[in-house]
Amino acid sequence: MADGMRLNKLVRLNTKINNSFYPILIGKNILRVLPKEISKFTKSKKVLILCDKIFKNNTLNLIKSSMENRYDLHIKLIKSGKKSKNINNAIKILSFLEKNGYSKDSTLIALGGGTIGDLGGFVASVYYRGMNLVLIPTTLTAQIDSSYGGKVAVNFNNNVNAIGNYFHPKLVICDYGFIQPLTPREFNSGMSEVVKSALISSKSNCNFLLNNSEKIKKRNLLIISKMISRIIKIKLKIVKKDVREHNVRMFLNYGHTIGQSIEASTNLNLEVYRHGEAVSLGMMVAAKLSDLVFLNKNSIYKYHLKILKNFDLPTKIYKKINKNNLKNKIFKNLFKDKKINFQGLRFVLLKGVGKPKIVSKISTNKIKSSINCIF
Repeated sequence: MADGMRLNKLVRLNTKINNSFYPILIGKNILRVLPKEISKFTKSKKVLILCDKIFKNNTLNLIKSSMENRYDLHIKLIKSGKKSKNINNAIKILSFLEKNGYSKDSTLIALGGGTIGDLGGFVASVYYRGMNLVLIPTTLTAQIDSSYGGKVAVNFNNNVNAIGNYFHPKLVICDYGFIQPLTPREFNSGMSEVVKSALISSKSNCNFLLNNSEKIKKRNLLIISKMISRIIKIKLKIVKKDVREHNVRMFLNYGHTIGQSIEASTNLNLEVYRHGEAVSLGMMVAAKLSDLVFLNKNSIYKYHLKILKNFDLPTKIYKKINKNNLKNKIFKNLFKDKKINFQGLRFVLLKGVGKPKIVSKISTNKIKSSINCIF
């Protein structure tokens, strides 16, 4: 009974990032609070729901039934996946907003995973230089990572998040009831971002994951709720120190430099690797590079093998791809990374668990040698 009571309790994290204040609501079956929460930040009744097509029945109907009599509601259904996260779709949504008389104080709700959240967030950020944004993340990745911190973007010319902005929502509703129905691949992909956050924060957070791995994999909601809250707090703590990613916020990109290069090298739109799968492989390369650069006595690489395999995440390239060609593509695409500056490529590496460092001027041989570890 105690566990049931805790699961049904709505947790409110009041977040302040620079001059942006917004609540993050965490709980199960909590979408009913949406109309009341929207009324706290705007008097406008115009609301556009940008919704992943898979939620067009039950979830969307639940939201519509609570809002239809109180708001002037429009729905746009979007197919999830990286193909949808592009500038053409953004322009179509902007045209819809303009045609239907939406104003700066109107609200856009993005209901779906990271693709829908990023697309909706980008649109909200540029429409009249910023309309109200509400995020309802429905995947593990979105609930613990992409919905917080203000990064919004679309992909462009096979480059991940090439056109983007910094823009914070007015509200995030994190209902962990969405987690149980996720496919194994979608859930595991989200766990990659969970593991990343633990690795850059502390051994204690890694031990929490390892000690509860069986319950996490069985999607025990009490443990999942604790995990989500813990990981959200890790990200918010880092983002508050460095909103615009000048230094410490780059720690959150651990595994992403190589990971995003893998995504681009295997055709972004085909999703040969899901984002989290690519990040898992990227963390393996970063771990190998960390051991080469810092001469770690306790191998970070071996520790990564243990924790990533524990959550059924890839540690090797497993697709039937021309591997020599892919190695060259991965290395070449590294130089499109957003962290490049006058010093060249910058990597987030680990001097130990919970000890991330930003390192530049690494030899080409060490980088290529580290990439070899996933082949």
